[in-house]
Amino acid sequence: MELKNPEYLAEIARQQSVTRAAEKLFVTQSTLSQYLLKMEAELGTPLFLRDKSRLIPTDAGCICIQAARDILRIQNAAGDSVAALKNEGHIDLGVTSAWGTELLADILPVFKKNFPNVTLRLEENRYYLQMKALLRAGKIDMAVMAVAPDDDVPPQGYTHLRHEEIVLVLAEDHPFCAAHAGEETITVQALKALQGEDFLYSGKDSSIRRMEEQLFDQLMIRPNPVCELNNNIAALKMTAGGIGAMLSPLSYVHQAKGVRSFRFSPPLLRENALVFRRDVKKTEAMAFMEELIVTNSRFQEEPRPVYQKRK
Repeated sequence: MELKNPEYLAEIARQQSVTRAAEKLFVTQSTLSQYLLKMEAELGTPLFLRDKSRLIPTDAGCICIQAARDILRIQNAAGDSVAALKNEGHIDLGVTSAWGTELLADILPVFKKNFPNVTLRLEENRYYLQMKALLRAGKIDMAVMAVAPDDDVPPQGYTHLRHEEIVLVLAEDHPFCAAHAGEETITVQALKALQGEDFLYSGKDSSIRRMEEQLFDQLMIRPNPVCELNNNIAALKMTAGGIGAMLSPLSYVHQAKGVRSFRFSPPLLRENALVFRRDVKKTEAMAFMEELIVTNSRFQEEPRPVYQKRK
């Protein structure tokens, strides 16, 4: 049997659906259905059992699916190896925060000067769990990610880039600001004053959203969710307009107007990390990209401040 278009079979298995696989592959459902029927006819045995809304591989299907994945892996490895010899090819890079795209704007000119024939393909504005799934599926080579304290560490390990401080942000005329006039830092217990207050939640499954939910569960409070979004710049504008309070990375607050921020004591932190795909063959271009990211000035971590309560 000649296994043609192994990506078709691999995607059908991944999606457990011909319809969804066709959407991912940008081919018609009819094309994939005919492909599968022809393969099953050649082998004389079904490759999948049809169970309501999903396809379940048979024993023969599992063998063919693994063969398809092996072929794809060999093809990709060969292509990457040849491209590496010529310093050509591409790097698939994922970023989970807006600062990730800003980082690339900083380093891309230097990268392109050294590797003019390597294309950078960017997956942006994904959450940590989504980025982990893309790494695991081999969809991206490396990722710059924001990681919450309770996130599980990627099994292949990662490179620490910095700790990013998260702060409470409110409109300047919010009553909370008057109640804490002259204070720059607060304890998390002070958040109890936000019970029932309008609040801008970070996007579902984002690292900050998980930190918000953990804090509010710990304090047994529930602010009123006005909006859920993963754009810190837009959220800060909404906060300045009195739409609601929010938690934000401190680095964004420096650029905002009409708001006031409070740091926490002890500080509330999330981690920025660089992760490579487990089985990636690191090319010279990837190694150079890694060096540019790790040595970027935004990741030259300053000593954490020691907070003291005002008397």
